[in-house]
Amino acid sequence: MKKTLLALAFAGSLLAVSAQAAPTCPADLDKTACVYFKEGYAAGQDDAKAGMKNAYERHEDSYDSRFETAFAKGYEQGFKDGQKK
Repeated sequence: MKKTLLALAFAGSLLAVSAQAAPTCPADLDKTACVYFKEGYAAGQDDAKAGMKNAYERHEDSYDSRFETAFAKGYEQGFKDGQKK
């Protein structure tokens, strides 16, 4: 429980930094899943800009396994957008 709360607090701080770049969350995501989607988006965008391969799994310490799907969707979108010039 403590770990989850810490992760959500950390996610909130990351969200504040990346909110400008992140797209609107898909309508089917709840608030918590949306946070992970936006974190995934930021990670994907950063990886693409750094010339890294598309692999959200390298960030497995950044998301709760219950929200892996939301993180992965955000990562894929962010990676795609990060490749645009």
